[in-house]
Parts: sequence; C-alpha cells; structure tokens
Amino acid sequence: MKLVDGAIRLSPTDLANHLACPHLTSLELSVARGEIDAPEGGLPMADALRARGEAHEAAYVEHLRAHHPVIVDLREHKYDAAGFDATLEAMAAGADVITQAPLALRDDGRVAWVGRADILLKVDTASRLGTWSYVPFDTKLAKETRGSAVLQLCTYSLMLEALQGELPTWFAVVAPGDPFVESRYRMADFAAYLRFVRRRLDEALAVAQASAGAQGARAGAQDVGAVAQAFRPAITYPSPVDHCDVCRWWKACADRRRADDHLSLVAGIRRSQIAELELRALDTLARLGDAPLPFTFKPDRGSIESLTRMREQARIQLAGRRAGRYLHELLLPIENGRGLADLPEPSEGDIFFDFEGDPFVGKSGLEYLWGYVEREHGAWRYRERWSVTSGEEKDAFEAFVDRVMERWANDPGMHIYHYAAYEPSAMKRLMGRHATRQDEVDRMLRGGLFVDLYAIVRQGLRASVERYSIKNLEPLYDFAREIPLEQTGPQLRAVEYALEMNDPGGVTEDLRRAVASYNRDDCASARALRDWLEQLRSQVVAGGTEVPRPEPKSDEPGEELSEWLAKVEALRARLLEGVPDNPDERSRAQQSQWLLAHTLDFHRREDKATHWEKYRLNKLPDEDY
Repeated sequence: MKLVDGAIRLSPTDLANHLACPHLTSLELSVARGEIDAPEGGLPMADALRARGEAHEAAYVEHLRAHHPVIVDLREHKYDAAGFDATLEAMAAGADVITQAPLALRDDGRVAWVGRADILLKVDTASRLGTWSYVPFDTKLAKETRGSAVLQLCTYSLMLEALQGELPTWFAVVAPGDPFVESRYRMADFAAYLRFVRRRLDEALAVAQASAGAQGARAGAQDVGAVAQAFRPAITYPSPVDHCDVCRWWKACADRRRADDHLSLVAGIRRSQIAELELRALDTLARLGDAPLPFTFKPDRGSIESLTRMREQARIQLAGRRAGRYLHELLLPIENGRGLADLPEPSEGDIFFDFEGDPFVGKSGLEYLWGYVEREHGAWRYRERWSVTSGEEKDAFEAFVDRVMERWANDPGMHIYHYAAYEPSAMKRLMGRHATRQDEVDRMLRGGLFVDLYAIVRQGLRASVERYSIKNLEPLYDFAREIPLEQTGPQLRAVEYALEMNDPGGVTEDLRRAVASYNRDDCASARALRDWLEQLRSQVVAGGTEVPRPEPKSDEPGEELSEWLAKVEALRARLLEGVPDNPDERSRAQQSQWLLAHTLDFHRREDKATHWEKYRLNKLPDEDY
C-alpha cells in the first residue's frame, strides 16, 4: 500500500492482508500517509517462509522450462510505466512463460492496483494479442489453497484482462510435490467473492481516511510499542489472528493488547466469548477476573457455563499477577478417568516422548528427530535418533516401536507420556505412510499406552498462565531448561529449511546438537511435569480424597478380528514375496502386487480413523470441544 499523487495504490497482498486482519489495513494505511513508521525487520519465521517460497517458485520455473523454452524473467523491472510496458511487450511477443511480471489496473486513468504475478502461462485462447492469451499461476507452500491466494489470482486475472482484452477463465495454484501439484480454479466461481472483499476493503479505507485527521500528529521515530500506544484507530482493534505469526506488526499489536489488558490474554478464550463479554462491559482481564458470580445474563451465543469457566481462568491469572508469582488450583470434585484420576501408576519402564517434525518436507512431511527419556539401570537417559530422509524415518519408526514393545514385554505397567496429541497422531500417520508395525501400534493404542499430560492438566487443574503450553507451565514445577528457548529457534529453522530444500547435508553436526538439546529439555520437562502431577495427587490422597487409577486395558484384538488379521497377513505375505521394498526397484507388475497387498485391509484402516477421532474427543477438556 502506497500513497501516490494523493491517492492510495493497492496490491493483491493488501487485499489478502485485509481478509486476514482488518487492523493490518489500518496500520499500513497510516504508514502510507506518513503518520507512523513501520517496524524494522520482520519475523524470522516470515523470512524463512519467504526463502522457501522463492526456492519453490524457482524449482517450478525449471520444471516449466522443459516444456516451454521461451521464458522471460521480469523481476528486475519496477512497478512503473517501463515495467508495465515490459510485461505487455513480452505478452505481445508470445513468450511461453513470463515470470515476476509487473501488472497494473487503472481506475479513472490512475494506477489504482499493482502486483507482480509469479508466473504468466501462455494458453491457446484468442485475445487482442493474437491466437493466444495468458493465465496467472501462483506458487504457494500451503498444501491447501487459501482464500487469500484465490483473491490474489482473481486480481491478477483482472489486470491481465486490461492488457489482453480477454478475462482468463481459470487460474492455478502450484503446491510443492513430486510431481508439482497444480490446482486450477474457474474465475467465474470467485468473481462475486472478489467484488465483495474489494468493497469491504474500499469501505474500510474510506472510514480510516476519514478518521485519520483525528489521530493527531505523526508518531515519529518511536519504538514499535510506543507507536502502538500513539496510534489507536477507532475502527479496528489488533485482535489476535493466525496472520500474527508472519506479520511484521506482531509485537506492536501484542504490546497494545497487553497495555489494554485485553480479554485475549485469558487462556483458552474464544472470539465469540470475547464478543459476549464486551457487550457486558467485561472487556479486560481484570474486569472479568473481578466480576461477581453467578452471571445473571443470558449470552446470545454459547453457554453461561463456558463464560463462567473463562471468568475463573481470568480470576486465577489476575490473582497470580497481583501476587507476583505463578498460582494453581485443583478442579474439584475429581472425576473418575479425568484429570489426576487419569494418571497411571508410575513404572520403571515409562518413556517420555517428543518428536521434532516439519510438515513441509516432501509430499507428506518428515519426523526428523525422535527423542525420548527412559530409565535404564536406575538412571534416566535421553535417546535421540535422526531421520533426514523418508527411508531413515521408516527405520526410526520401526526402531522406536520395537524398543517400546521390548520394554512393554519386560514391564506391563509402562506408559508413554507426551504433551498434547501430536505424538500419537504422528505414530498413526507413520504406520499408514510406511505400511509397517501396524499391529504393534494398534496394540499400543488399544492398551492405552499413550498418556497425554496436556489432557490431564486441563481436566485436573487451573493455572495462572496465558497459555497451557508445557513451556508456560514449567515455572509451576520449577523446571529450568539447559538451553534458553530463544537460542534454539534459529537452529530449528535452519534444520527445517535444509530439509525442505532437500539438503540433508545441510543438517550439520552443530545443528543436530543444538536441536537435540532443545528436544531433550522437552522430554525432561514432560517427566518433571508427570512427577509434579503425582505430587499433587499424593497431597489430595493424603487429605482423605480417593483418586482412582485408570483401569488397565486389554491390548489384544477380539477373536474374530484376530482370525481375520491372520488371513490377511498370510495373503499379503504371498503377494509381497519377491517384491522389493524400494519402489524404484519394482516392475509395474510388482508395484501392482504391492498395491493389492496393502488394499486388503483398506476398509479397516479407514474405520480406524473414525475410532481414533472418537477416543481423541473423549479425552478433550470441556473448553476444547
């Protein structure tokens, strides 16, 4: 967004930003008008994403080069008359592919919109250019197309219509893959949506400009937090949204919310609950925490019980703030199978498990570091295994499952402790991805081997924290990390960047040591949390309250299922006889046999997903439904 000759010039990114966060539009408009300064630098995550995006685009252009020899690169051209003319000249010359093309859309003779399309692809549709025309392609890292990408491509399509006299009937988003995944969309399906969002943006800009005069003089070269205090648009508020993760204004907005004691600081609160509470003048954490109970109003949305839980969460956070220390309280009465009553008896064979993974590696992601803490010869030891390729991931998965089965056989009372649902979910994915150790993982799930400490915490206690992440809870049980969190972020991003760029050699020994230290702290923290929860349970029991342990579960399948599985395995073994494990070494006939062997229990695998979701929902705290 820029101010040119007294008028606002927009880009498709401004449209996507407005869809993500209306407050971002207000901030960027104020920067364009010279009322505030934009924060310097950006989020490391955003920088890494940008680099990965550029590498993905370059790889796709090389892919196109094999079929489209005439490729014109216009990245050196600016958003000016010469740049727009260069795009038109390349289109008129009939280039097969044009990359980084500057585009413009005029309004009353003035350039109102500018953009730079990743790729313009020549197609056999007549236009004023000749027997050809162009459609826009955008390369995106996301595996599912987002509304912002559609809006950008719709806008590029309108810009192309102005140049070639023909509106593209479709456009495409290209996601990473081998081969690349091209998703095509019809312009007609989204034209009305584009008009709707553009109208919303126009209205927001009109209101913001009308109120700009009342905002006072330019904030000047202040720090970002001071700018957030000086600039307070009446029409928008920096409510937390997903876009905050990659926005350069994240700190200014976070400082503003903290200065305002905004309700978003209450752990677990939802936007709909914030809206309900603000209608009742309970618009800060302090006001909500001090509000008397019971509430006497009836909410328009949601239940009074859920708002009461949010008031109780605000109350303990407020109490912790005033006391200057972390507080917690148990949720009573203790229910069978929930909270502290879901803690199994500690055992010598217990494992505390944590993955480091990246969903953007290859087609389906990669669990690149397997870390766990186990007790051996009376001492706790950390084990790590790296897997920087798909083959190594399969080996690590099999090795971990085999290790668990060995310890389980020696200690039937053992469990695998983790925090939140990622670890068991990943184990299910890996079981299906690599088509191995399926019966063993099924046994682990049926036997209740996985223990989610997050669910126990959320169902068992309330704490004066703004988020119930394990890192936020660590002050409660006096856990000190060996490596500060802020020091490990760059190493994690460096590892993930190397893996996403298909450069396993870029994961150096120094990076491995740093990331393993972070992972070791996570595993050790989970163990310290379990021990602290056990102390709380012992205190409750000592006070005269019975806290039952969870009932043991059978890990064996039913008799009918066991017989069916035996038949399937026998037939699968016959089909796979002589078929290489490496897909590249199979003939077409052998690949067909491999596929057939693994479709024998297809419907059972599909049914598992339904049952897994049921069990996951049963374990959720009420606030997460």
